[in-house]
Amino acid sequence: MSVSSGDSVHNELLEYVPRRIAEWDLDAPGRSWQRVDGALCFVDISGFTALTEKLGRRGRIGAEELTEVLDLSFGSMLRIADNRGGSLVKFGGDALLLMFEGPDSALQATSAAVEMRAALSAASGHQTSVGPIRLRMSVGIHAGPIELYRVGTSHSEVVIVGPTAARTLELETIADAGEILISPEVTERLPAGAATAAKGPGLLLRWRSPRGTPPGSPSRRPVDETATINATARALRDHLRQRTFESEHRMATVGFVKYGEITDVLDSDGPDELAVKLDELMGIVQQAVDAEGLTFLNSDSDVDGGKVTIIAGVPIHQEDGEGRMLRAARRIIDAKPQLPIGVGISRGPLFAAHVGTEARSVYTVMGDAINLAARLASAAPYGSIYLSPGISERSRSVFELTELQPISVKGKAAAVRVIELGAELGQRPDQLEADLPFVGRDEPLASIRSAIEGLDTGRGSVIGITGDAGSGKTRILRQALASSTDPMRLVFRGE
Repeated sequence: MSVSSGDSVHNELLEYVPRRIAEWDLDAPGRSWQRVDGALCFVDISGFTALTEKLGRRGRIGAEELTEVLDLSFGSMLRIADNRGGSLVKFGGDALLLMFEGPDSALQATSAAVEMRAALSAASGHQTSVGPIRLRMSVGIHAGPIELYRVGTSHSEVVIVGPTAARTLELETIADAGEILISPEVTERLPAGAATAAKGPGLLLRWRSPRGTPPGSPSRRPVDETATINATARALRDHLRQRTFESEHRMATVGFVKYGEITDVLDSDGPDELAVKLDELMGIVQQAVDAEGLTFLNSDSDVDGGKVTIIAGVPIHQEDGEGRMLRAARRIIDAKPQLPIGVGISRGPLFAAHVGTEARSVYTVMGDAINLAARLASAAPYGSIYLSPGISERSRSVFELTELQPISVKGKAAAVRVIELGAELGQRPDQLEADLPFVGRDEPLASIRSAIEGLDTGRGSVIGITGDAGSGKTRILRQALASSTDPMRLVFRGE
């Protein structure tokens, strides 16, 4: 049952939905896209992946410390943006896309960037068990008409693409750590002398202190609960409602779906047709994700398109997460949406956390596996699926595989091995090895069986079975257990 109230007690997902999206039907009822005048500010923070990996080795202590770092850095930055009238519309693990609206949006966006840079600098040096944190940020800001699209089937996903988004991302890409690069259009809206040194298509903001009076947090209008439910990914709704979150390190499989050629569609057919194609694409991705029980984590903008992050293993573990991801990727590619797409998939440890403030929060993941999946997606030609090694071997589904030449990717000193995923061939037999006779290994087999029999007399023990991958560790354990009829046996699998 839906209720019409802005009270968080009755609208538990409100803080997880961007204000503009939650209030969409108050401004553009029934429309699939809308245009607002304002400024976009894209902030990318460097240093988080390395910190995540180091603290990940510290287990629960590392998770607690990383949560503290997130509160110190992102929490303070989001409060600054909110006080300047900004709204967080996208959060990509270690990057924020903020939207400022109104006649002084350029002034508020640039002032917020200056204040956020100072806040991040103040947080740097905070001591952790792996040493002081070292975080820096680069920023791109552009002002103009911002086009937002509300698309999808199982939930309404906001997509921000078009010239203003593309210019903003381009400026951030060119900016070095510590720099705030603004467009000439932003400069024209600022006091004289704010930016004079050119860098690429932008100008470097000179300010070391903010300008203008902060307008304070934008007021949120009451919206029906169904508006926030419909704007939240299906796999996250119940999880976010629990409101008893623990940051944690998880093993997960990550997929990035990239899409492009947005400019061509806008130039030839306009925003109405782009909305149709985005809706088709997002619907295809969501249907594949929901069918396999995966998590649609978020979507993000790119220079001439965008990307979608999907995950197996977060926030809950699923059996055959690798197979689920590969089948979903194959289904998405084989659907042949009108916008060209490519997919990159990686697997590894990730840090999952809730980041934000009492006014605006996100559920996100961080780690090298995210970065590698994004790099593989960027390298994959449209119509292709690129994997890091080891994923297909864990899948219960069998696919055609082609090993390609190793490629160089940002953030990796050595070239990365790449597997291209082909057509699905069928299912991997679960008990294929059981059809083959077990030969040899009498001594270790007898030791395991003796330990199992000892349980009947109350004698417990611990046995470690070690060996190289593929040496038969699982097979010998299965053979030893085959003769056991204990109905109380529990099997745990871990990473």
